[in-house]
Amino acid sequence: MNTIQNVGPIAICKGPLRFLRSSSALKQVQISDNLSEEPRPFNEVPRPNKFKFIRAFMPGGEFQNASITEYSTTMRNRYGDIFIMPGMFGRNDWVTTFNTKDIETVFRNEGIWPHREGLDSMVYFRQHVRPDVYGEVQGLIAAQSETWGKLRSAVNPVFMQPRGLKMYYEPLSNIINEFIERIKEIRDPVTLEVPDNFSDEISRCIFESLALVAFDRQMGLIRKNRDNPDALTLFQCTRDIFRLTFQLDFQPSMWKIISTPTYRKMKKTLNDSLDVALKILKENQDALEQRRQAGEQNSNSMLQRLMDIDAKVAVIMSLDILFAGEDATSTLLSAVLLCLSKNPEKQVKLREELLRIMPTKDTLLNEETMKDMPYLRAVIKEAMRYYPNGIGTLRACPNDVTLSGYNIPKGTTVLLGSQVLLKDSTYYADPDEFIPERWLRNPETGKKGQASPFTFLPFGFGPRMCIGKRIVDLEMETTVAKLIRNFHVEFNRDASRPYKTMFIMEPAIPFPFKFTDIDH
Repeated sequence: MNTIQNVGPIAICKGPLRFLRSSSALKQVQISDNLSEEPRPFNEVPRPNKFKFIRAFMPGGEFQNASITEYSTTMRNRYGDIFIMPGMFGRNDWVTTFNTKDIETVFRNEGIWPHREGLDSMVYFRQHVRPDVYGEVQGLIAAQSETWGKLRSAVNPVFMQPRGLKMYYEPLSNIINEFIERIKEIRDPVTLEVPDNFSDEISRCIFESLALVAFDRQMGLIRKNRDNPDALTLFQCTRDIFRLTFQLDFQPSMWKIISTPTYRKMKKTLNDSLDVALKILKENQDALEQRRQAGEQNSNSMLQRLMDIDAKVAVIMSLDILFAGEDATSTLLSAVLLCLSKNPEKQVKLREELLRIMPTKDTLLNEETMKDMPYLRAVIKEAMRYYPNGIGTLRACPNDVTLSGYNIPKGTTVLLGSQVLLKDSTYYADPDEFIPERWLRNPETGKKGQASPFTFLPFGFGPRMCIGKRIVDLEMETTVAKLIRNFHVEFNRDASRPYKTMFIMEPAIPFPFKFTDIDH
């Protein structure tokens, strides 16, 4: 759910690799091809000329309209697996690496309080524009060091325990049922294709599902209350936030020196969303108190458990769920549908699994039934690999480390470009083929078809992995299962370049999917 923190949309490291929590984890771990060689000095790491680099992002420049994936691929081809992205206008240099050994080294050295930069504009807003709300609670997106560690420890039991999600199976299924009815309403009665703006409908569905967890209510944006003003404000803010942070914190920007139009828009977006969130939280608190006075039992929702910790924590975490999850998860759902549309034999195989678990379209999904869907999970993972969401994640090294034979000083920010490796034949056989089976354990060898676990990290790794992973898993698995159980999905348009990527991936073409009802 991170898309600067990897969302995707999105941390699935369940094999032998473990984060080292002992004191030895804080010591330097050096992984290189030849440990006997002295590391080369930091000033020898390849880097582009700063002024030419800035010019490349300006009108007419090489990267003016390039996605982050196109940018990173070009830079990797030009400079190799490690290079420096020059800092400018108040931002420090970033070391960028696409080497899996480097990626592992950085994660193994990140300590118990990993430091991640990259959202300076949001941090500034929380610290200097709205300290009345945030104060010392910056949220998991913005906080660092011990402050981050204390908050993460407080909210981990709410987000990371599977039992906390049990109560959402039925209301989430109701939301997907409403989305299914919406598809039937808007599709062409002859072609069965939905309108070109279907990505907006997908976003409304995902927003509705996330809002169920974040604010303990259904907003009605799918069908019942499409013009709900509070919901629309939050909906639009969540769609704008990463586009704005990409312009402010990744591309060259002078917002730290002067107040730019983009920063002013960012500030308004964050203020508007915060005001609505505070209003909804107050309504929830009042309703909860009324239920308590009436002797009704507490539902023990995630929001109520957060409110028991602290009301400020509740509003901040609720907003961060939307900010980190809506865009990335919406794009992931479209990617899954696109992959299944272009690979109908995989869709048939998935539906065979679903028919065993869901003999009727209205079969209730719950914790037990969802356990027995390995191919469904493989399809979702393969879609995340096939359409990598963003470039990777950021970490600041708490110690000197050796990366690709170079000495990287303590405190250096490193951009770990793991997502770029997902289409690299070095790590994945037939990388341009959609093969969910690569994620299933081979009954003969007992292994899966992944060369290095430090390539597939859509939710990050270690203590700072995306805290919303379980929410995204539940949301995606439920949504895909119900859609494919109800419809055969086709896409009869060109899909050679369906996405563009900023911090996270977003649609570059319309998605008029064809939804044909499944009879049985």
